Amino acid sequence: MDIKELLDDENPDPKKFFDEKEYNTLIVNREGFSKKENDIADLIETLTSKDVTRAETEEIFSKLKSLNAAKMLVDEIAKAKHGENKAKLCAACWESGLDFTEHFLFFTELACSNDFNIAMEALTVVENIEGTISEEILTKALEIAQNTKSNNSTIIEDLILNIRQRIS
Repeated sequence: MDIKELLDDENPDPKKFFDEKEYNTLIVNREGFSKKENDIADLIETLTSKDVTRAETEEIFSKLKSLNAAKMLVDEIAKAKHGENKAKLCAACWESGLDFTEHFLFFTELACSNDFNIAMEALTVVENIEGTISEEILTKALEIAQNTKSNNSTIIEDLILNIRQRIS
């Protein structure tokens, strides 16, 4: 059953929408959000839909940047249960051009994921961070990367190289 059939049903069962075998559902908790935060939540939710076009994603990235949505993107990545959604949201981070300097460790940890797509997108975020990162954070990031048991050895090697270049 697809989404159109569920919506056309006279009495759709909302539980069907949360069937993880059938649908990827991103739940964005909007309780207590301002209008700006709800706008950001709508944009993030749209990014994870399967029907979004490249032109639409470019527009969304631009809006996310103008709304300074870095923190909310990080929060949604942390909450996302499906690897596909995590990877899409990580890609949105580097493609939006937002500054994720203060989330360097978060993306370092994601780059150590066994899920190749998540790891690759998170590494790209790390590589695109241009802000100044403290020696303490870099040392901790290097320790995380060196002690990971990830299957993605090439990504980990690139991550370690990137961190070492920042320390020097």
